[in-house]
Amino acid sequence: MRLALLSVLLLGVACSSDKPPMQDGPDAGRGDAGTGTDDAGSGDAGCEPLASGPGTPLLTGLNTPRRLAADETDLYIAESHSLNPQQPQPGPGRILRLPRAGGDAVSVATGFRAPDAIAVVSDSVYVLDLDGLWRVDKATGAKDARPLDATVNNVTIGGTDVLPARMGDRDVVVIATSHRRLVRVDASGGNRQELYAGTGYTQVRGARVVGQDVWFLVAAGESPGLYSVPLDGSAPATLRDGSITAGTSLEVTPTHFLVTEGGGGNGRVLRLPREGGAAEVVATDLQGPAFPVELNGTLYFKDVSTGGTGFLRRVSTCTPGALEPVGPEGVGPGGLLVDGDTLLYTSQESGTGGVVGRVP
Repeated sequence: MRLALLSVLLLGVACSSDKPPMQDGPDAGRGDAGTGTDDAGSGDAGCEPLASGPGTPLLTGLNTPRRLAADETDLYIAESHSLNPQQPQPGPGRILRLPRAGGDAVSVATGFRAPDAIAVVSDSVYVLDLDGLWRVDKATGAKDARPLDATVNNVTIGGTDVLPARMGDRDVVVIATSHRRLVRVDASGGNRQELYAGTGYTQVRGARVVGQDVWFLVAAGESPGLYSVPLDGSAPATLRDGSITAGTSLEVTPTHFLVTEGGGGNGRVLRLPREGGAAEVVATDLQGPAFPVELNGTLYFKDVSTGGTGFLRRVSTCTPGALEPVGPEGVGPGGLLVDGDTLLYTSQESGTGGVVGRVP
């Protein structure tokens, strides 16, 4: 099962009640690798890495847990069960909710085929699945009768993003589909606009909202690189850095863009100054890096792995040094989320080996 899972990932680049409580955490709507909005993470403040160790399991016995999102009271987990693009409808995938104060996880919504990126707002959970973007009522778990957007078809290879945002007087959702498109729709559906549309096998990944602009990565198309586009679609997307040809994940700190790209032993992690300038290569020779975050002067990221401590790694951004594993063992990439002074992660094992944990 591990080898099968790894093969799928490389192509695209039973709950216990004795869980320890999670620490007080993020603002509502936080998703994998920060908030998905401007100034995610803690940037360069301090230079103290998290203590290495085995981590603290929060939820075990899962089947392919993928992405994470959190609000002030709960952690939400997309449990895919399978990455088979031929999954029947309804599928075995589900969204779980784990109280931040401790206690049992509960199933919020079921019937998904291969859920990937998720996001939470005050009353809803947004889920990107094989059939498109779904809205789920947080209180009842009811899904809308139809997806808000039905153009998504590449969630099995990962790299998707769902970003709640505010545009003028209305709430919107931005979707990086992984396949060709960057799309914006109203939070209640309708007013769909393509902010970017590639051709052929173009991949659109790693979106982040910065003010009233969306920054995102384009790979495998005619003009790959780091792009930005106005959230309201008032102007075409602009290529900002053409040196990033195989980008997979993007994060924004107060001072830098963090980018992962490539895989198969040639993957890299980059830091680009937001005010402009050359990219700094901070890690190389990776299998499939994803979800870079910066915390207390240390850059953390996930990597494709069938097991061991190499699925979660770090390197100092204050004093350059060797790349090292953080400590927990797991299967990657899965998800990674900054939670105050800790990290929340998934180990994307299939069967019953999947784990959601915390470092330290």
